[in-house]
Amino acid sequence: MLTVNYGKFLLLIYLCSTIKTTRSKHSDSPHVILIVADDVGWNDVGFHGSNQIPTPNIDALAYNGIILNRFYTAPSCTPSRTALLTGQYPTRFGLQGIPIAAGENQHLPEDVPTLPERLKELGYKTHLIGKWNLGAAFKNVTPNGRGFDSYFGYWNSYIGYFDHEAKGDNMKGFDMHYNFEPAWDTYGQYATDLFTKVAEEMIWQHDVSQPMFLMLSHLAGHSGKNGIELEVPDVEENDRMFGYIADVKRRRYAGIIHELDKSVGRVIEVLEDRKMLDNSVVIIISDNGAQTVGNYRNWGSNWPLRGLKMTVHEGGIRNFAAAYSSLFQNPGRVNNDLFFIADLMPTIYAAGGGNVEDLAPMDGINQWQLLTQNTGLRRSEALLHIDEVRKCSAYISDYGRYKLINGSSLFEDYDLYFGEDGRDNSSPPYDINAVISSPAYVAIGKDIPVDRMLQLRKEVTMGNCRRPISPNNRCNYKNWCLYDLFEDPCETTNLASTYPEVVDKLSQKLAEAWMHLKPQKPKFVDPRANPIYCNNTWFTWLDD
Repeated sequence: MLTVNYGKFLLLIYLCSTIKTTRSKHSDSPHVILIVADDVGWNDVGFHGSNQIPTPNIDALAYNGIILNRFYTAPSCTPSRTALLTGQYPTRFGLQGIPIAAGENQHLPEDVPTLPERLKELGYKTHLIGKWNLGAAFKNVTPNGRGFDSYFGYWNSYIGYFDHEAKGDNMKGFDMHYNFEPAWDTYGQYATDLFTKVAEEMIWQHDVSQPMFLMLSHLAGHSGKNGIELEVPDVEENDRMFGYIADVKRRRYAGIIHELDKSVGRVIEVLEDRKMLDNSVVIIISDNGAQTVGNYRNWGSNWPLRGLKMTVHEGGIRNFAAAYSSLFQNPGRVNNDLFFIADLMPTIYAAGGGNVEDLAPMDGINQWQLLTQNTGLRRSEALLHIDEVRKCSAYISDYGRYKLINGSSLFEDYDLYFGEDGRDNSSPPYDINAVISSPAYVAIGKDIPVDRMLQLRKEVTMGNCRRPISPNNRCNYKNWCLYDLFEDPCETTNLASTYPEVVDKLSQKLAEAWMHLKPQKPKFVDPRANPIYCNNTWFTWLDD
């Protein structure tokens, strides 16, 4: 069996980090740590008002920084990550729709620069830990070929938390890699903890005089083994900790989020130990909404929002997000401006000292000044999604007020209301003291009044705005649905007949977006990718 020694990999990291490189004029730029959660719901973080799943470290990050209250993504993994790393709509590359499957020859276009490639031009060391899901048929389309100096993680859309196996059509294999080599020595280690350990080592070994871009792309809270298991480090301990949650599956999901939250605390803590935190930007997001029911169900909750992952209703595309940096003026605030995931590319590039005009063409908007000074350009509209195969599209305008939908869901009945509210007496009361004593809060070292933190939580907590969904409020491709999200965030009332002029305006925007759409390729899993041909590991089959 092929094995790779974990210590050997860390030694390689160390050697790479200490090699003298040509320094750029931006060598004093901030370190950027981008934490991406997978399929975590709007209602699955404590600062959004639910008491059911405590997330003290994530909450501490949010209260000390900026809560991005209108952060939008694409409705699934591959399109969101495409937008994040290119700053462009995934429709430009045919990467909208269903995520890239294991064994499918799809990838980011090689002539489109990625965020890590651009940051390397500014003198950054770039690392990716965790999920990729943007192609692995060739070495040059994997993370190592697309701008990351080092990579540890899995190429496909999900793996088992312990066995690290990814499953494709009638095939499965081990999918944990140190750069290109399978990391068999990590088999059996819990993925969230493993990724966090590697992140800690990356930070410890880094030459602090050089800026770092570290993208920690977690498996949590996606379902695990075979796409159906909800795996936690210790089932008995998890049941004791979350025994107040009646549904055992939801209880397991709570444990997954608990481990994610611990990871955030550990990363913030080690940044402070290395004296890097004062010159860092830390951003945490979810790539799309939770999947309460259906394929890859994880029992997450988008309450009270409508819809799931794979829909363009709010539950699928409006996601939790927060950013922290000592560079922010007037932190400890809620930002209600429209923010689309493609904005992260130019925003992070600008934070690193780059000239955003060098990035053209770009669908993302530089919101760095908005984060640091609460001034500057504000996004007024965004193409949320087009899937020409499944007849699903959405556009948002008027600084996030109106959303037009023409076909809401990739799958029937995903556009209803799902998920627990976590606000009844079965859950313990919100523990603000746990936030204050969390590793993240202690590491940040600010003394925020309790009343202020609770007020921030109140500002972003939604009440139960759900209403029965009438037949004319089901948004198939044959009709328009228009929502006023400021007044109706739960999308209960279709205003298409009330405001035909708004429908006309936004439908024209959608028609213009169709003009630059590149059609998706037919789904095809290449049998030559079968891991049985490479010691039961996923491999770059069109190279190897």
